Amino acid sequence: MTMNTLKDTVYQQAIEMICNGTIQAGDIITEKQLIAHFGISKSPVREALIQLCHDNVLKSIPRCGYQVVQINAKNIHDLTEIRMCLEQFCLTRLIAHPSADFIAHLRDLNWQRANSSEEKTMWTAWNNNVNFHLALAEEVGNSYVLEYMKNTLAICTRAYAQLFCVQKESIIPSTPKSHIHDRITDSIEKQDLETARALLSADILQMEKNLLAL
Repeated sequence: MTMNTLKDTVYQQAIEMICNGTIQAGDIITEKQLIAHFGISKSPVREALIQLCHDNVLKSIPRCGYQVVQINAKNIHDLTEIRMCLEQFCLTRLIAHPSADFIAHLRDLNWQRANSSEEKTMWTAWNNNVNFHLALAEEVGNSYVLEYMKNTLAICTRAYAQLFCVQKESIIPSTPKSHIHDRITDSIEKQDLETARALLSADILQMEKNLLAL
């Protein structure tokens, strides 16, 4: 395994540890702890920590370690603005000629949401929501837009993890028979841009509301 791959592995697993609550906002981690945890040399761990600080996941605390950055309400509002710009652009691009395969993919995601197991948690609902919105960006075929969308939703996921950790699995989402994703899909299939834009905006704002409520 190359040094770059080791660094990427440490980076990704650190993000996952934050998202699953193993490391929480405000916690301090050290280079030494990560070296011991991953059982690898100092260099890839240090490179990963530098990248995590650059991406505002961690901040360096001199002579102490690295603190997990708390995502605040301003960050969430800013993320919503970016999502509005990116996703409305995607919708405008794809709705002129929505392919049958794309509509089928959205309907499959919607089916998975409606028919998820009884053991579903807030995380399964969250991940389904993320996958639906990423599908819009993927369909456009612009790699830069997709990358920005992935990064933006990854930060939303970290915010969700940090804000949700106090409630854990105490709230299990209901699965309504009619969901806004179904209505968005119907509007795209009908090439009804005005309705699709309104529904998409409402869905993005609902995610913001959910994050702020947590």
